[in-house]
Amino acid sequence: MARYIPDDVLDQIRLRADIVDVVQSYVPTLKKSGPTAWKACCPFHHEKTPSFTVNTDRQYFKCFGCGKGGDVFKFVMELENLDFSSAAEHLAHKYGIIIPETPRRGPGGARRENLDGQPEYGTRERLCTLHEKLAKFYRQYLLEHPDGPVAAYFRTRGIPNDVADKFCIGASPDSWDAAIQFAHKEGFMDDELRASGIASSRDENSSHIYDRFRNRLMFPIWNESGRVVGFSARTVEADSQGWKYVNTPDSPIFHKGRLLYALNFARTSIPKAGAVVLCEGQLDAIAMHRAGVTHAVAPQGTAFTADQATILKRHTSTAILATDNDNAGREAVFKDAAILLPLGFNVKVVRYPGAKDADETLSKYGADALAGAVRDAVDFFEFAFEHALSNVDPSTPAGRAAAANDVIYWMIQLENEVTREFYFDWLAKKLNVPLSSVEKVAERRLFDGARHPANTVRRQAGEVPPPKPHNTSLENAVYELLVLMLDSEEYTQKAVDDLPENSLGDSVPGRAAEALLQSAMNGEWKDAPSSILTSLEMEGADVSKLVEALDLAAGHAAERAAIEATREEGKDAPPASCPAADPELSKKFFRNTYNSSVRLILTDYYTRKRAGLLAQVKTLAPDAPERAKLFKEIKDISSALLQLPQKYRVII
Repeated sequence: MARYIPDDVLDQIRLRADIVDVVQSYVPTLKKSGPTAWKACCPFHHEKTPSFTVNTDRQYFKCFGCGKGGDVFKFVMELENLDFSSAAEHLAHKYGIIIPETPRRGPGGARRENLDGQPEYGTRERLCTLHEKLAKFYRQYLLEHPDGPVAAYFRTRGIPNDVADKFCIGASPDSWDAAIQFAHKEGFMDDELRASGIASSRDENSSHIYDRFRNRLMFPIWNESGRVVGFSARTVEADSQGWKYVNTPDSPIFHKGRLLYALNFARTSIPKAGAVVLCEGQLDAIAMHRAGVTHAVAPQGTAFTADQATILKRHTSTAILATDNDNAGREAVFKDAAILLPLGFNVKVVRYPGAKDADETLSKYGADALAGAVRDAVDFFEFAFEHALSNVDPSTPAGRAAAANDVIYWMIQLENEVTREFYFDWLAKKLNVPLSSVEKVAERRLFDGARHPANTVRRQAGEVPPPKPHNTSLENAVYELLVLMLDSEEYTQKAVDDLPENSLGDSVPGRAAEALLQSAMNGEWKDAPSSILTSLEMEGADVSKLVEALDLAAGHAAERAAIEATREEGKDAPPASCPAADPELSKKFFRNTYNSSVRLILTDYYTRKRAGLLAQVKTLAPDAPERAKLFKEIKDISSALLQLPQKYRVII
């Protein structure tokens, strides 16, 4: 569920997070190229000539090469591969802005309060800060106790100090209250330690708390925004009676099934690599990063979840499974594939010749060998076919048929029919049988309900219907009016009087224009575009047309100002790029653009309204008293339609 962030907090972030400052932190080559413009090579695609621009006046970016554009939130979303709320959290943390918690509700909807009688705001921020301080505490403890058992075990892993620093690997003291005492000194209360999972208590004495993590190697767990939200702790005792790994329990900030270890480091590398490498645990993911495979992540524990797969789908559609080279690892491949294939992932499998896992491959054969194993990952269906053959006698028809039946089960998990048919053909050639034979087996398995449950849910939910044909003329009219309204407050105020509510449609330009009209009525026309851009991005809308309109309006205004300044100096001004950018022609151009656009918009609006009233009349009895009122409305609308050409004339 997306996190709710109040509008006033979003406004604070927008005001504090200047887009040039944010972009320059990622793109140091961003240089000023005009009064309100900055330019650089685009960070989203490879280019030699800069086509990426930032507008400081309207606080947006636009690349004319790849087409990406938006405000500061969109920039962080695109570059860091985050959703809107995560990008807002990322910026809030960077600029020291606290996002309050939504008040919890108790029985009957009453707002619950904490022990001090204050609403439970800021809980999430407090718990993240607690974990970040503890991560440094554990890291420092490992460094300051080189003779301790955790440090001795850590040395056997051969992880260099710079890598340990990057992943903030630490050690928890062999103590019942070392972390608690540290947290108390930092100003945290027992309730916060319980809520975070750092402290535990026994049922028989719930008032007494003790450290959950003792004498263990500590791995901080980050969320996508780069905040520490939990820990995974590995025992260093060879004969330990407890679990090998102990994780932070679910808390207000930690949900094991929705987090992926090292995703905060890998998210910018995944799109570049075109794939994500999915390891079994933290040490394997770290080994991958040490080998230069920086697009590697790991689930929290052995179980990979559908929520984690959905998160990865935002970053890539190719998953490379790098599980252990044993029976449990092979079982994990098929469990993961059961989740990934129905979601449309292309799945591959890493094999480790002569080693158990990624960490051992790195130790025995080096970084090149591990990176090579990832490059040589085999297609999942090749892996599945080899695995199926290993469980039967491949020399017999019955054995090969049984293997084929197993592989077909996985092929029918694929949602894309074209991909499925491709693999059917591949398997038929492997078995040297007609394609029709494979298709018959698949059809029978589908009929028997062998499809993965995820696909059944999709079919029951229904597919999104294809979009209806667009009225291109109307869309163009709305877009041209939006550009004009962004350029001219005068015409925005005129449109307030001329256009009825909800007459601009549901397209992004229409919604943006509607919001701009509302802002103009409130006297907020100048500052409205940035907030409108943010609100549409927050909804997940494609804002490319709005950014394009912003850029056009800004370009026209800048060019008019430059021409006027040149003429005031007594010099000959260069010709304008278009009538909208020419100070002398723009007034006539604006009037004609406004009239032609509004006429088309009102024609559509009145026509639809009249059709609705006529349909309503048909539902009434002939003697119904409402009929006369409806007919009068229809007559008035017809009269208004006839007057539109004269009222909104285009003068050549």
